[in-house]
Amino acid sequence: MSNATPDWASLRKLFPATDTHVYLDGANKGALPRCVEEATQDWLRMVYEEAGVGAFSMDEIERTREAIAATLGAPSECIALTKNTSEGINILAQGIGLKAGENIILSRGEHENNTFPWRHLESRGVEIRWVEEDEHNTYPLDAYEKLIDGQTRVVTVAWVTYGVGYRADLAALSELCRSRDALLFVDGVQGVGILNHPISELGVDALSAGGHKAMFSLAGAGFLYVRKELIAEIDPPYAAKFSFTSNDRMREKVELSADAHRFEYGNPNYLGTYVQRRGAEFIQSIGLEHIEGRVQELSTFLMESALQRGHAVRTPREWHQRAGIVSLDMGRDAGSIADTLAEKNIRVSNKDGHLRATVHFYNNEEDIVRFLDALDSLR
Repeated sequence: MSNATPDWASLRKLFPATDTHVYLDGANKGALPRCVEEATQDWLRMVYEEAGVGAFSMDEIERTREAIAATLGAPSECIALTKNTSEGINILAQGIGLKAGENIILSRGEHENNTFPWRHLESRGVEIRWVEEDEHNTYPLDAYEKLIDGQTRVVTVAWVTYGVGYRADLAALSELCRSRDALLFVDGVQGVGILNHPISELGVDALSAGGHKAMFSLAGAGFLYVRKELIAEIDPPYAAKFSFTSNDRMREKVELSADAHRFEYGNPNYLGTYVQRRGAEFIQSIGLEHIEGRVQELSTFLMESALQRGHAVRTPREWHQRAGIVSLDMGRDAGSIADTLAEKNIRVSNKDGHLRATVHFYNNEEDIVRFLDALDSLR
């Protein structure tokens, strides 16, 4: 990776969707670069021409683990390769040994995939405590402080919320959880690949993310990070040959792996992880510091331009409280607006009745102007 500013215009050309669309929907599914197609073809070539040698190699899986760890700043022994965010969260929710009478704290702004795995535990007597959104569309630390007590086992939070795009203060939450002997679990899918913060330095106990948004991978290829000291305390809900220290199923005693391999079980998503590695290497070649800087630049331009045109911006203004998502209150349900924009090849989302636009480095200022011009025409 060079310290020089990347050539964003050249990088944009690597994303075919930008040729025909204003693509501002990366918080839903990320636009994919050409390297995804190339990786898929390379993998299929191994299947066709080498009878699968390499394509179904566990050595390739380990290379992907190393690439994810290096790109996102975590020890490889703490990385499990999973299908998506929800699989990782379910591993945590089912494996931490929650008991009746204990409680989980989560906000009203969490995605379904960081809500249902915990609500499922209510049938076992686990209490869910909800953090309410304040008037600034944020979830301040004192709201968590009021709910946490001696029976709180887990605080679970989105690094960046899927709707309004609020970025949690993970350092402050980590300090709070440590002081109360609670665990901090994170849905990281809207932050990884965008924010330049090594996972191992976030202060979190675990972080789960799918690869299909800002990691430039296929759906079905994600990862779970678990702090090294916590791995042995999580009993995986599934176990098969890759979960154990040995594949000898007739050993007198079988032992779960001491590292994050224990959270993997049967045949992995060989194609998905092969593409996942190429996406991670692509990010690393650009540099997360450059990516975060460009996303900040574009999202700020979008927010300021929208405000100048009289649109109501719901997302917090300060960079430390947001990432690439910008949420707009249209004064009416945004579903029909998003549908009309889609007919103009402008891709955004309707989330919780509001219009959500998401920028990434493959966007440019012209995308934003075209989006806002089209939005103004619908008033």
